[in-house]
Amino acid sequence: MKKPLAPDAAQEQTRDLARRWTQAMWNDSLWKQVRWLGVPVWQWPTDLVILQELIAKLRPRAIVETGVALGGTAVFYASILELLGIDGRVVSIDIQIDPAARSNIAAFPFSRRIHLIEGDSASEAVHSELQKELAGESNVMVCLDSDHSYAHTLAELRLFSRYVPVGGYMVLFDTICQQLAGAPNGDPSWSHDNPLAALNQFLAENPGFASDPDYEKYLVTFSPQGFLVRRK
Repeated sequence: MKKPLAPDAAQEQTRDLARRWTQAMWNDSLWKQVRWLGVPVWQWPTDLVILQELIAKLRPRAIVETGVALGGTAVFYASILELLGIDGRVVSIDIQIDPAARSNIAAFPFSRRIHLIEGDSASEAVHSELQKELAGESNVMVCLDSDHSYAHTLAELRLFSRYVPVGGYMVLFDTICQQLAGAPNGDPSWSHDNPLAALNQFLAENPGFASDPDYEKYLVTFSPQGFLVRRK
């Protein structure tokens, strides 16, 4: 009979298995098969479960997201707000919004909750429009999932952090990119040009923010260290 693994060794074995599964399902594009209410959402189900837990905890009156893709995350956020009975809205920003995303959102029963802004999420024009849309709302949750280059991600973190209240959260997606740099369908440049590097720089500049490990409890995630809570 094999000797049982020590608790620490067993935990690391579980984490290694989660890492390898995350890499495999990303490389096979399984995440592109995920749907929410019939709309392609392009996130992994464990991250969606974690996100609804966070929304239920924060009960935000505004969720700001960058990266619209085909509209699935906007639909997801709006539907959770509706289910929770929160008088809130979603502001979705992308440099160019796909007509399919506009169509998917328009067909959604709660589309009145979603406002689209087309433009560079790091631009002054977009933030001017965003501030008008938020109209001083303080209970804001931010989700960043657009251009994943180091420079653009760092610019987004710096700019959008202003909207997050103390006790609130800013979620940075695809911090997994660094781990995927050597995967068959990965990009070698991700080894240094990636969201996690930008996140580390942002945290070094902003000690009031910290990664919350509680939101990595399912281990399989596209956002390791990416759930940021504002402490002060």
